[in-house]
Amino acid sequence: MNINTDAFSHGQIVSKVWLCEQLEPYLKPQTNLFILGGWYNVLGFMLMVRRPDYYQTIYNLDVDTQAIRVANKITNAWDNVVNLSSDVNEPTWTLAADDVVISCSVEHFADQTWFNKIPKGTLCCIQSCDVTDPDKPWLIKQPNPDIQTFVDRFPMTETLFLSTKRIQYYHFGYDRFMLIGRK
Repeated sequence: MNINTDAFSHGQIVSKVWLCEQLEPYLKPQTNLFILGGWYNVLGFMLMVRRPDYYQTIYNLDVDTQAIRVANKITNAWDNVVNLSSDVNEPTWTLAADDVVISCSVEHFADQTWFNKIPKGTLCCIQSCDVTDPDKPWLIKQPNPDIQTFVDRFPMTETLFLSTKRIQYYHFGYDRFMLIGRK
């Protein structure tokens, strides 16, 4: 089984820790979380490690079946983490009133079809970055060169958190954006 170790890179982990720290205060006990485009579900793993008995179910939805196989291995310690191969633009899932939608990879989606299908009032946490490179390794399909472009793409009726975090490698850096709000 081939694993892309970029899933565990400095930028990926820093972004997910930041997400956990900022989102957790808004989460109610026994909530269902839907992570869209969650790849290996490192985020689900981190959320469960931080609060193992807090969530009803964490669903990771990703179109890549190989990624789902890896996600199953990473999260196999928890019965309430479910990794599903699914196109998030054609939802086979339904959201209840208190469910939460998370996507850390919106720059990799071709459009906002998935976002448009989320019911109004749903708590959402969305991350992106200012990288615009469509080539490997970034593969950006929907660039967000600045936070205003990002916010305009994902309108909320109530914004609970909006910020930028600088992710710095030895010789390279980029800005990570995060928006938490009610659609």
